[in-house]
Formats: sequence, C-alpha cells, structure tokens
Amino acid sequence: MYGLYTNRWFFPPSRNATKLSLPKTPPNLFLFSFHFFYNSISPNNPISFDFLLKSCNSLEPLKQIHSSLSTTGFILSNPQLGAQLITKYSKFGDTDAARSLFDAIKGCNSFLWNTMIRAYANVGHCNETLELYSVMHRMGIRSNNYTYPFVLKACATKSLVFGGKSVHLDVIRNGFDSDAFVEAALVDMYAKCGEIDDGRRVFDEMSKRDLVCWTAMITGYEQADRAAESLVLLSEMQQEGLVADSVTAVSVASAVGQLGDVQKSRSVHAHVIRNGFLEDLIVANSIIAMYAKCGDVKAARIAFDGMKVKDGISWNSLLSGYAQNGFATEALLLFEQMRVSTVQPNPVTALIVVSACAYLGSLHIGRKVHSFIVSGRMKIDTTLWNAIIDMYAKCGDLETAIQVFDNGHESGRNVSSWNVMISGYGMHGHGKEALHLFSRMQEEGVEPNHITFTCILSACSHAGLVDEGRKCFYDLRKKFFTKPTVKHYACMVDLLGRAGHLEEAQALIAEMPSEANDGVWGALLGACRIHRNAELGQFAAKNLFRLEPEHSGYYVLMSNIYAASNQWHEVGKLRQVMKSRGLKKPAAFSVIEFRKEVHGFHTADQTHPEWMEVYRKVEILAIEMKMAGHVPDTSCVLHDVEEEDKEHILNYHSEKLAVAFGIMKMDEGIPIQVTKNLRVCHDCHSAFKFISYVHKRKIVVRDANRFHHFQDGCCSCKDYW
Repeated sequence: MYGLYTNRWFFPPSRNATKLSLPKTPPNLFLFSFHFFYNSISPNNPISFDFLLKSCNSLEPLKQIHSSLSTTGFILSNPQLGAQLITKYSKFGDTDAARSLFDAIKGCNSFLWNTMIRAYANVGHCNETLELYSVMHRMGIRSNNYTYPFVLKACATKSLVFGGKSVHLDVIRNGFDSDAFVEAALVDMYAKCGEIDDGRRVFDEMSKRDLVCWTAMITGYEQADRAAESLVLLSEMQQEGLVADSVTAVSVASAVGQLGDVQKSRSVHAHVIRNGFLEDLIVANSIIAMYAKCGDVKAARIAFDGMKVKDGISWNSLLSGYAQNGFATEALLLFEQMRVSTVQPNPVTALIVVSACAYLGSLHIGRKVHSFIVSGRMKIDTTLWNAIIDMYAKCGDLETAIQVFDNGHESGRNVSSWNVMISGYGMHGHGKEALHLFSRMQEEGVEPNHITFTCILSACSHAGLVDEGRKCFYDLRKKFFTKPTVKHYACMVDLLGRAGHLEEAQALIAEMPSEANDGVWGALLGACRIHRNAELGQFAAKNLFRLEPEHSGYYVLMSNIYAASNQWHEVGKLRQVMKSRGLKKPAAFSVIEFRKEVHGFHTADQTHPEWMEVYRKVEILAIEMKMAGHVPDTSCVLHDVEEEDKEHILNYHSEKLAVAFGIMKMDEGIPIQVTKNLRVCHDCHSAFKFISYVHKRKIVVRDANRFHHFQDGCCSCKDYW
C-alpha cells in the first residue's frame, strides 16, 4: 500500500517507525494520510497509533483521530494510548477534553492517573491537580515517584505549604523520600512556599544533589530576603564542582542586588559574559536590575545598551534604576526613547515615570504622562491612580490632586488613597484640611493604618497643630490599640520640637519602648537649630554621630547651630572631623521648568548657559529687596567672614538663582515653581516674600520637607517650617 504525502512515497510504518519524523502538514493533508493509514493497519498495533499521534501537530486532527479510534474501542483497552491522547490534549490547551477522556477510561491504572495529574500541573491548573490527587487516594490507587513531583509542583505554584507538607508525609509513608526526583520537588516546593529552613533540611539529607536542587535552594534564600545565605550556598555549590547555569545566575544577580554589593555585581556580570548567558533575555534583564539596585546606574545603562533584543522588563528595570537612585531626569529622557521604540509602555512603566515626575516636581511632564496614560487607554489600577494623586500633590498642583481623589477610582479608594491625600495636604501646610480628611476617612469606614498616622502627625507638625497632634498620638494607642512605631515617635518629636516644646520632646524620647533611631534624634536636632539650643543640640548630635557616623547632613546641621551662635571654633572642629572621614556637605540643587525643559542650578552655579545674565538679575533683585526693607539673614552663612561677604554668598544660593531665572524668562501671571533638594534657608525664605511683593509674582518652592507658596509678601507656611 502506498499513499501520496507531500510529494513523497509513504509506506506503512514498521517496528522502528517511531524514529521517523513526518513533515508538519496542514490538517486536511494530515487527515488524508491518516485515512489511508488507518484503513490499512491493524487496531492491535499500538506502534502505528503512536506514530500517528506523534505526527499530529494541532487540535483539529487530534480530535479526528480520537473520534475514529473511539469507534474501535481500542482506547479503553490500551491505557498507554489513552495517556498519549491526554498528553496531546493538554499540550494543545484542551484540558477539558483530556479530563473527559480520562474519566471514561481511568480505572485503577496509576500510569493514567499520573498522566492526568501531570497534564493539569503543567498548564498551571493547581486546584484540579490537588483535587485529582485526593480522589486518587480515596480510590486506593497507590501514588509513586512519578506522581509526587507534579503534585508538589502544584503546591509550589500556589504556595500551599500545608498541602505540600501533607504530600511530604505521604512521600515518607510510601517510602519515596530518598527518590532523587521527589527530593528535588520537595526542595523546590518548600523554597517557593517560603519555608526555606524545611527545604534546607531536605536538601541536606539528599544523597545526590544536582544543579536543579542547588538552584532551588539559592533561589529560595534570595526570595526569602536572605541574600547573604544565598551567596554562601552558591560558594558551596562551586566547591562541589558545579557551575552556575543561567537560572542560577538570575537568582544570584537578584541576591547581589539586595545586598547592594557593587564588587560582587561585577563578578556576576563577568560570569554571565564568560558563559554566554547574556543571550538569554531574562539573564540580561537581571543584570540591569542588579546594577540598578547596587546604585551603579552607569553600568546598568551599559548593560542595557549592549542588549540586542529588549522587552518591557528591560526598559522598566533601567527606568526603575534611574528613578530609585535619584536620576529622575534621566528616567524621563529614557521614557521618551521608549515611546519611539518598538516596545510599548505598560502600567508598570507608567508607575515608574509618574513617580519620577513626583520626585522631580515636574508638573508639565507629569500632566503629559497622565494624558498619555488616559489617551492610550492604559489600565489604571488603584496603585497607579494613587501615584497620580501623589504626583500632582508633589508637583504643586494640589487642586488637581484633590479633583482626581474626589472623582474616585472604579475599584474604590483603599487606605493608601487616603494616606496619599492626607500627606498631600500636609506637605502644603493644610493641617486642618488633613485632619478633616482623616475624620472623613473613618466616617466612610476605612480604618487608618500606621502610615496614616505618620501622615497625619506630619501634617500637624507642618501646621503647628500641637494639641491636635497630641490627640492623634493618644488615639493611636488608646482608640486603635496600635503600638506606635519609631516613625510615629519621630513625628511627635518633630511636632513638639518645632513648636518649642524641647523638654517635652526630650522626655518623649526617654520613654520610648525601644532605642531612638536617627530619625528621632534628627528631628530633635532640627528643632534645636530652629530654636538655637546648642546644648541640647550637642546631646542629639552625639547620638546621631554614634548611629550614623557617615551621614554628612547631621554634621552640617550641628555646624549651623554653632554658626548661628558664633561658635566658629566648634564649626572648625566639626569640619575637621568631616574632612578626616571623607565626608562632604550635600550639594544644594534647585530646578525650574521653562518651555518644556528642566533647568537646574547649584549654589554659585556657573555651568548654566545663561549664568551671567542670571547673576545680574540676582544682583538687581538684591537691591530691590533692600529698598523694600529686606535685611539679609547672615546667620545662614557657615563661614566666618565679613558681613558684606556673607551677603554676597547668600545671593547665589541655588533657589535664588532658579527664581531669578524664572523672573527673567516667564511671563507675568505664570507662577514660578522651584524644587530644591534641601531645606530652604531662612534668608531665601525671607527674600522670596519680598520678591513676591515687589514683582507681584506667585512663587512656589518645594524643599526637602514641604511646599512654600509665596504671594503678596506672605508665605503659606506662616513662617512656621
């Protein structure tokens, strides 16, 4: 017998026919060959059917074969053939057809049960896998070493640790606890369920460990935030002569990123290059993420630029790296490059970019991104919606933030939504409004969490609402039965300290149930600077230098206190300490948007293309302010120089340069909005009140702590910040 098959002579298969490979054909041509084949073979020849099934490459001909074979009754008497059909159905995604066939022929054959369990597990139908395993037990059909790996895989996928432990007991009872495949599945299950210590016990008892088991344990430690132990295990694996593969490399890269170890990150990258793993997109993405978490964004960018193929994760990893390391401008530039690439931004991209806009205070770009999200009909979940509210608040547009919040989200507001809006009111100095929203939140049945109380206490602090803040702190403990965190104590110290209640703030620190951290002592030191209390400031600084000896900001803050009381000798001593430790004062930096571009200024900056014109404008403004009654606050200068020199130094603070640039460039009626990375100094704060009065301009300054809205000679903070 012969048949025509893609222009070749086709002969019925012999015993070794399964070794042949048929060309893939359209379903109709396959069925044409099948009918010739089926009519010429004996139904007692299983190899013939095996050959046909292996040649089948889509669901339609598979159903035709199944239908034709059903008429012979051959399937019911041949479990192996039934198992092949079930496997094929699951491969093509039709588990319903596979289960229907299984139910028709299941009987007591464990091979068939294992096949159906495997089919469910491989397509991620974990509940069905476990349900079938349970039925198998009830029917008294014995599980074996082919059953357990797939059942444990289902438990691992769903993180069903109790189910996994129950299966483990079955494994021990039935004597399969020393089977290499079962042991590997147990290690993987425990690791993915977060029960890393249980997984390690199984791992340590294994008679033979392959690379899969080592990788499962290394990954388990990494995912359990035990990165150091993950790398120790990697070292042990290498000592046994095993080389990390691409899957291991991904977990190791993540572990190194958690530790922030730049030196190790380069070693991992070198290993990946030596072994040719960079062709694997997942590995390449993990290298970008690793460098970003280690703060080495230049290396992350080099790795990104070297990729031949990039996906959304590649772009998002680098975007996130830029945003998390303070390179918001670079993140926004990269986003523009992504928009013209072949990879479409997704909601994760949008969340990163919105956060970058919030960090930078870029309202113009923030609005563009929001419009892009809406016009592109991108799915906005509650997290992204909250980030948009936060972005508008941090970019100075509190009105739009309120509007977005009040319009609500399709899935409703969650506690984070309320927290973001309370925080927004607080950073703009609207303490009363924050308290009103706090009450409204509870009226609508939303229970505050520990972040809510951090936001409301901070809002009270910025607005000087001492009694209201005390009540919130009391309610936290007595009404909501919540133990205050160190952050809550830091907020209360800040609240009391700003208001001049330094002794009460000190007493609160003394009664803390745990040791005060740098946030608490930093709040007290900041209050000492405001109220020029050098003695208590020294006490706070002593604790800060013990806790954070490498934090230059605290040395500078104490220097400010000494300088304000003309203790220049002490200022000099602190500078020497900083010099000996290689510490530098944080550089002040201010940015302003003009014509869709972001312009940045450092203190005494001479790098801006128009710095000479800006300097001239600053000098003119200084004369105008003096004529209007402004007296420079030279206590803000941390150098022991003549008063005239101090005034000259004050003129070129970064925020003054940015405001001068805004007055030069922006039309009247357009608010001048500046974002500064540090706290605005007293002299600049006073100067902006005079400038807003003399030039009839609204000036908005966002510093490290809050917003200041200057208009008609006044500031929204009422000189309380």
